[in-house]
Amino acid sequence: MSARSGRITRPSSRRLISRPGIARVAAVAVVAAAGAVAFSAGTAAENPEAALDAPSVLVLANAASSGPATSTRVTVADTSNTFPERTRVASAPAPAVGRTRPPVKMPMSKVAPVFSFRGFPDDAHLRLNGSATVADGRLVLASGRDRAGSAWATTTIDPSRSFSTGFTFEISKISDGIAFVVQGQSRTARGSSGEGLGYGARPHTGRPRIRPSLAVEFDAWPNGFDPVDRQHVAVTRNGDVTRHLVWTEPGFSLYGRGVVNVWIDYDARMHRLRVYASRTSGFRPAEPLVTTSVDLRRIVGTGQAHVGLTGGTGITTVADPVAAVTAWNLKLR
Repeated sequence: MSARSGRITRPSSRRLISRPGIARVAAVAVVAAAGAVAFSAGTAAENPEAALDAPSVLVLANAASSGPATSTRVTVADTSNTFPERTRVASAPAPAVGRTRPPVKMPMSKVAPVFSFRGFPDDAHLRLNGSATVADGRLVLASGRDRAGSAWATTTIDPSRSFSTGFTFEISKISDGIAFVVQGQSRTARGSSGEGLGYGARPHTGRPRIRPSLAVEFDAWPNGFDPVDRQHVAVTRNGDVTRHLVWTEPGFSLYGRGVVNVWIDYDARMHRLRVYASRTSGFRPAEPLVTTSVDLRRIVGTGQAHVGLTGGTGITTVADPVAAVTAWNLKLR
């Protein structure tokens, strides 16, 4: 270095890169970058939910209420007891042209579901009883007058563990309603039609009811023994439809006007059951409709419980009511 000028003198033996060499290096870099982008895009296409840090609670995959279901069903074993704490929600896709009620695109939990039915192309992984059947991509629990049906997942759960479940249902015309049931009787269990909602009955009538069991009922037809002369959501035990552990009015009609979205969370450590429902959104409301304290393991009385959905219609209902489920999933926590 010259003290007078401040200029740095480089060694004269340095190698010079020609312009053609520089062009070749740049071309290699461009090809490598394009390959990396293509690999990343291919990975995302194969696993579109891999990058989602989804909510720890169950998020329901909503389905259209009419026409055959086109989504797939996945049945896998639960492999984790923990949920992520941070959340990020994916943007919903634009609705297809001409579709009046498009499916709602929802993020999915990282915890593998015990089962997930996004539509019902067939009755695989279900035990159907009574009037329950699969038709047009839906699980039809009761159709017509004075019918009762039950559908149990072929995979049982441990009632001493926490779980989250969600489903969408629709009742075409005023009818008695449906219920989500956890029971220790059998996979052929079925309750009475009409006011029994496919899971229960009034005591001392000799009519069938499922016990031991815990049910969350969505009662669209009020009876004289009900706590309110309106539609209501309630929790009952042992198939006794006359005794409600907790109940409330939903604030919207349980029949007609499309699907109802339901989320149910059970905290086994706190012995707490929470029920959420919405008619206007595929996202779970901030506040539950009902909350109650129950020890599900003690109620069911077994380490392997059946979980399912039931429905019933009565003899005084309008012609051809249909109570059907369009999507259902369950995750252990």
